[in-house]
Amino acid sequence: MLPPPELVIDECLDKRLAHELRLRGRLAQSVSALGLRGLDDPALFQELPKLGHPYVIVTADTAMPRDWPSEIEAAGTTVAVIDSRRSDEFLESQWYHDVVHRWAHVMRAQPQGSAHRYSARGHRPWRPKGH
Repeated sequence: MLPPPELVIDECLDKRLAHELRLRGRLAQSVSALGLRGLDDPALFQELPKLGHPYVIVTADTAMPRDWPSEIEAAGTTVAVIDSRRSDEFLESQWYHDVVHRWAHVMRAQPQGSAHRYSARGHRPWRPKGH
């Protein structure tokens, strides 16, 4: 049986999210803590499988699944996209923290190789905006 996936916090999000998630008992690392800082997305997708265990890349890059579908599929990468359309009651940084903490347990349960979009209201398989 495979171990539970680790949440890998992309560079476009606050790397402190990984620390906060670990304090809550979640498996999480930032891209920079893994020594992968500065890699473009295709190179990141090639490196993440070398972790040797399942992972979910958590990102605010809402175009990632559209821009790199074949690279994501080839690496078997699981992607959790945080929807950038936030409520006015949140500052931008608060929005990403809230959504990641709210859905971390669901992100870890995503089917391997899938891409899902998360917001404060819910989550669903990723589709380009407007679809």
